Amino acid sequence: MKKKLILTLSFVLLLGSTPVAALAETIDEKIEAQNQKINEIISTQEEAQAYKSELEAEISELEEEYNTVLSEKQTVEQEINDLTTEIATLETKIEKRNEQLDAQARATQTGQDTSILSVMLNATSISDAISKILAVNTIVSANNEIIEAQQADKQELNTLKDSLIEQATVLEEKTAALAEQEEQLAQAKLDQDVKLNELAASLAEETAEKEQFEQQKAEAERKRQEELKAIEERKQKMAEAQALAEKEEKERLAQEAAAAAEAAKEEIAEAEVTPAETTDVEADTEDAVSVPESSIPTPETPADTSSGWGLPVSNVIVTSGYGYREDPTGISGNFHNGIDFGGSSSTVIMAVKSGTVVEASYDGMSGNYVIINHGDGYYSLYAHLSSATVSAGQTVGKGQQVGFMGTTGNSTGVHLHFGISTGLWSGFVNPAPLLGI
Repeated sequence: MKKKLILTLSFVLLLGSTPVAALAETIDEKIEAQNQKINEIISTQEEAQAYKSELEAEISELEEEYNTVLSEKQTVEQEINDLTTEIATLETKIEKRNEQLDAQARATQTGQDTSILSVMLNATSISDAISKILAVNTIVSANNEIIEAQQADKQELNTLKDSLIEQATVLEEKTAALAEQEEQLAQAKLDQDVKLNELAASLAEETAEKEQFEQQKAEAERKRQEELKAIEERKQKMAEAQALAEKEEKERLAQEAAAAAEAAKEEIAEAEVTPAETTDVEADTEDAVSVPESSIPTPETPADTSSGWGLPVSNVIVTSGYGYREDPTGISGNFHNGIDFGGSSSTVIMAVKSGTVVEASYDGMSGNYVIINHGDGYYSLYAHLSSATVSAGQTVGKGQQVGFMGTTGNSTGVHLHFGISTGLWSGFVNPAPLLGI
């Protein structure tokens, strides 16, 4: 019963889905999802590359500006060197002037009076006085000039020093700022390179996964085509088997009708020889013609095999053997646990051995089916019947009719699915050796 419920549920699922198409749709959805991922990565990659290009442009501008500032800095440093030389020269001049002033101060301190009155009193003549006065004025003027030059040089020296210090400070700060900004941009560029590498790796990974899905789709399509081809071949075999069975059935019925007619003629001839029996013979003849026995399909007793098993059909046409095959419907599985016999809907199905009918019912997979327990550890299964002619609990003999061939349940055409098992719905074995086919 559990097996029947599972098979029925599977058949219901089959009615609501097309496995091959659903699989193809699922793979297509995965491929489309991968395409979206790849497009997103490519878009992000393009944005990252654009940002990297912007960073490189900024770095290039900064490098150009840095080189300009560096050139200015070098120029200022050269000016500083030149000014340093000037400063050294001025300091030397100032030092010499200081020495001269110190010498004059010492002379004054040692009694050398250089005042105008002293010069005039000490002069020997007017011309000598004039000469000495001129000399004193020259000395005083020179000292004043020295002092003024000393003050001017010192002021220029201080101005130059302040200017150089200011320029050097500004350039140092600007150079440091540019160097820091360039370092930050260089780090951002490195980070962007890492991101681009990560995106490239992700793109390669997603592309590989897409190729895998495409391969799966191609493989699924290949299997679908093989299954469709196998189904078409099975349908063709079943159609040919059905046509052959119908032809043979018609020939058999025609032969039986001809034989019945011949028998009727013989009875009529005998009746003419024996007049007393004419009425009865004519009556019998009328019965034979109106209801010939050939109009009722009767099973033929199958030939015994070496194992004592008979055949389920009188005309053996195998359309699918036991074992592995491509699943024709998508839910039965690729392992075929029985043998399929072809024929027509009027083909009589017979018990292959005597036994007791344990199940005669219907489910979504097997359709109308009959299971017989033969009492020797074996069960026989007759599936996809158009109708069963026995019921559960009934005892049947070998060759007794159990139903008619059909295409009920999970079936792609008129045929009999015949199986032999060691348990009820379990332990299926290959029937061919037992049936001698």
